[in-house]
Amino acid sequence: MGWLREFLASHQAILALLHGQAFFVLGVSTLLLTRRSIRLELADELTPLATFGFCEAAVAWITAWLETTGLSPSWLVWCRLVALAIGSALLLSFALQVYMPTDGRNRWRWLVAGSLSGAWMLGIGIISALGISGERLRLMGELGIRYSLVLPGGLLGAWALRREMFRTIEGARLMLVKRPIGVGVVALGIFALFGGLIGPAAPFFPASLVNENLFLNVTGIPVALFRALCGFALTLSVVQTLGVVLNENEMWLENVERRQALVDERERIGRELHDGIIQSIYAAGLILEGARQNLAEDPEKARDQLTQAIENLNVTIQDIRRYIFDLRGELSQDDLQTGLRKILKDFRVNTLLETEFDVGGDGIRRFDAERRQHIFQIAREALTNVARHARARKVQVHLKYGANALQLSISDDGVGLSALPSNNGHGLRNIRERTRFLNGMLDIDTAPQEGLNLVLTVPYQQRIASQVRGEEA
Repeated sequence: MGWLREFLASHQAILALLHGQAFFVLGVSTLLLTRRSIRLELADELTPLATFGFCEAAVAWITAWLETTGLSPSWLVWCRLVALAIGSALLLSFALQVYMPTDGRNRWRWLVAGSLSGAWMLGIGIISALGISGERLRLMGELGIRYSLVLPGGLLGAWALRREMFRTIEGARLMLVKRPIGVGVVALGIFALFGGLIGPAAPFFPASLVNENLFLNVTGIPVALFRALCGFALTLSVVQTLGVVLNENEMWLENVERRQALVDERERIGRELHDGIIQSIYAAGLILEGARQNLAEDPEKARDQLTQAIENLNVTIQDIRRYIFDLRGELSQDDLQTGLRKILKDFRVNTLLETEFDVGGDGIRRFDAERRQHIFQIAREALTNVARHARARKVQVHLKYGANALQLSISDDGVGLSALPSNNGHGLRNIRERTRFLNGMLDIDTAPQEGLNLVLTVPYQQRIASQVRGEEA
C-alpha cells in the first residue's frame, strides 16, 4: 500500500479536481431532481444542499488551480474563501431546515446561519483592524468557517436527516429509502470531520493538533480524497432517495386515478341500472292497474296479477340491494373527521407535502354513509389535483360545522390558475357532479401564483339528488 500512499500524496491537485467534480455532480443532480419534485416539501429542503455543492466544487477547483500553478493571486484566494463561507452557511441552513419544526423554520434557519456568518465577517474585520493581513488573515478566516459552520452543519444535518426520515416517512416507503438516506447521514457526518474539524495547519488549538498536513503525514492519504468520497456518497443518496419518492408518488397518483375511474364506472353502471329499475317498477304498476280492473269481473285473474306484481317488486328490491353493494362497493363506516384524516394522511405519506387539518364549528353532525362517501371522494379528487397540477408545498383542509350546513375547505399554496378550464377537466367535473348529488354548493377561488381554494358547502337535512329523483320517478 506504500505506492498508493505515495501516488495520492503526489497527486493532490487531481484529488482536489475529483473533490470538486463530486460536489458539482451533487449540485446538478439535486437541482434537476428537485425541479421534477417541486411540489414536494422535500425539494425546498434540498435546494440549499444543491447550492452548497456548487460552492464546495468552486472551492476545490480553485484549490486545484492554486496547487497546480503555484500562483496565489490575492483576489482568487479571497474568492475561494468567500465561496467556502457561502457554501458552509448553506450547509448549516440545510441542516437547520431539516432539524427545525415547520412553524418559523425559514425565519430561524436564516437567522441562525446569518448570525454565524455575520459573526465570522465581524471577526475578519476585527482581525484585519488589528494589523493581521494577507495569508494569516485568510488562514484564520478559513478555520473560523470550518469550525463554526461546516462542523456543526455536517453533524446537525446528519442527525436531523436521520430523525426526519423516521418522523415523516412510514411503512414500506421507509424500507425503500432507509438505505440511501442512511448513506447520506454517514456522508454528512464524515464530511463534518474531514471538511470541518480537519482543516489547514495553524499554531493554535485545535488546528495545531488536528490538521490536513498531520493527517497526510500519518496516513499518507490527502483529506481531499475523503471529501470527494463524501460528495459522491451524498450524490448517490440524494439521487436514489428522490428517485424512490418520485416513483412512489407517481404510482400513488396512478392508483388514485384507477380507483377514481373504477368508482366513476360503477356509478355510471349504477345510473343505468337505476333506469332499468324504474322500468321494472313501472311494469309492476301496469300489472296492478290491470288487477284493479279485473277485481269485479275476474277476481281469480286479479289475484294472480297481484301475486305477480308482489313477486316482481320483491325481485326489484333484491336487485336494488345487490346493485348498491356489488357495484358501488362497501361504503366507508368512518365518520367525516376520521375518514378525512385517513385520506389526508395517505396523501401526505405518498406526496410528502406539508398538510394541515382542523375541525371547528357548532358541534358535530352525522351524515349517512352514502353522503360521507361523496364527500370523501370529493376530497380525494381535490387532493389528487393538487398533487398532480398545483406544484404546491402545503395543503390545508378545514372542516367546519355551521348552523345549517357543513363546509369543507381545501386550499393549497401552488401556482393557481388564471381561470378555471373551460371544459372543467375530468376531475373538476366529477367534483361538480358529486356536489350536485349532495344538493350542495361549490366555490373555487384561484389566481396565478396564489394557489387554489375549494369550498364545498353541504346542507344537513337535504337528501342527495339521486334519491330525490328516484322518489319523483
